[in-house]
Amino acid sequence: MTKMNLSFYTGRRLEVAFKIVGNVEEFKKVHKPHLSFMVILRPTYLINGDVTDIDLERLRADGIAGLIFDLDSTLIAPRSGVLSDEVAAWLKFARLHFKIAIVSNNKKEPYLKKAQEVLEMPVIGYAAKPSRQAFFKVLKEFGLEASQIAVIGDRPLTDVLGGHRAGMKTVLVWPLKTQVEPRWIKMFRRLERCVIRS
Repeated sequence: MTKMNLSFYTGRRLEVAFKIVGNVEEFKKVHKPHLSFMVILRPTYLINGDVTDIDLERLRADGIAGLIFDLDSTLIAPRSGVLSDEVAAWLKFARLHFKIAIVSNNKKEPYLKKAQEVLEMPVIGYAAKPSRQAFFKVLKEFGLEASQIAVIGDRPLTDVLGGHRAGMKTVLVWPLKTQVEPRWIKMFRRLERCVIRS
C-alpha cells in the first residue's frame, strides 16, 4: 500500500489533504481545521442506487435549483456515448425543475462533443476535479448560489471533494445499474463507502 493510501485509510487527514487539495494553507482556508478529511469526503446525500434513484422532489424541497453531473458511470457508461432509456426518462423530469450541466475529467474532445449532443446539456471537460474551477464556471452560468447546487457523481475523491470545495451540496451514487465493472473495482467502491461512513 502506498504512503498516500495508508494515510487515507488511517485518517491522517492533513497529509492526504496536502496531496489532493494542493497545500495545507489552502485546505485550512477552505475548510475548518477541526473537520476530519473523511467529513469532507462525506456526501450531503448518500444514494444506495444509481442516478435514477435520486429523489428529485427531495432536492427541490431542500432548496436545490441546479444539478452538476459527472459524466462517465453517472449518466452514461464510460466511452459509450449511449444514454439509457431509464436515465433519459429521469433527466426529462430533472430538466423541468433544475438547471443542469456536466463537469467531467474526460479530455477527449470528440467524445465530450458527442456526449453534449446526446445528453443535450452543457459539458465541461478537462475539469481536473477536485479542482473548483469548472464548478465555479457552471455556478456563474447558472446564476445561483453555491448552496443551491448539488454535484452528482460516483467518486468521493473527485465529485464529492470537488463539490464541497466549491461550497456546493453533493450526491454520491453508485455507477449505472446497466454498467458492468470488474470485481476489484466494485470492492474498491464498497471500501470507499465504508471509509466515508466512518
